Amino acid sequence: MYIFIILFSIIPLTSIGLCFLKDVNSVRKIIMNILLLGNAFFFLSPIIYAYFATLPDGNMWSEDGPGAVMWFYVVIMPASFIILIVLLIFKLKFSRQKLND
Repeated sequence: MYIFIILFSIIPLTSIGLCFLKDVNSVRKIIMNILLLGNAFFFLSPIIYAYFATLPDGNMWSEDGPGAVMWFYVVIMPASFIILIVLLIFKLKFSRQKLND
């Protein structure tokens, strides 16, 4: 059970954590942070939908109800991971650049 919690928290927490890296270009930093936070929201969107679409006394994990949306993780998890790796490379590259005088 705990392995699933760890696996499902790595992508959003890493996306949020990367927002705190420094960048000399403030506009680029804002754009990168929006992309990182968008990736975190994209990854969490099936869980958010299943939670809010569940009726009172319902089960958000039931495949007969809103829990069926969890099957989207078959596509969302690899796509979000690839997006995270690309943004990580850009964020690390931009954080190491010096301000050209």
